[in-house]
Amino acid sequence: METASSFLASGDNVFKFLLTMCIGTILFNIIYPTDKIREVEIRRSELNYKLNVINNESRTLFDEVKKLKRLEDKLSDLSSSVNAGFLKKLESFDLKYELLTKKDYEIEHLRKLIDISEDELDFYSSFRFWSYYPSMVIGLLSLVFWIKFYVRSQETEDH
Repeated sequence: METASSFLASGDNVFKFLLTMCIGTILFNIIYPTDKIREVEIRRSELNYKLNVINNESRTLFDEVKKLKRLEDKLSDLSSSVNAGFLKKLESFDLKYELLTKKDYEIEHLRKLIDISEDELDFYSSFRFWSYYPSMVIGLLSLVFWIKFYVRSQETEDH
């Protein structure tokens, strides 16, 4: 069994170790961030879909609330000549307005979640960049130095 000093004294082992660790790091950097980026993009897509659905519902509700508000304003002047069924329809104004307010809160919440997803995408993309490329450089340098060390050791054995 080799000791640490003999391991470090033999450049062959050091370069093999560095190359092996870099290959492991490169494989990790290919798999992990790519998987996380895919998950976040799927989540962001789902959130955007929900946001679009809620925006459409919100627009419809907003149009209904505007119409009901105009009718309510007109009826305040003609309150004596309005039938009861029509007044019940106007009472739905408050319910629709409340629902519209809830939709606005949902929209705001979904936008925040989408922003968080964007931040996560930026993080994993930069993580992949800042860990993948240095590993590649160190791995390539280790391979070059290992080959040089091996060639020198073969030349010294031949002489």
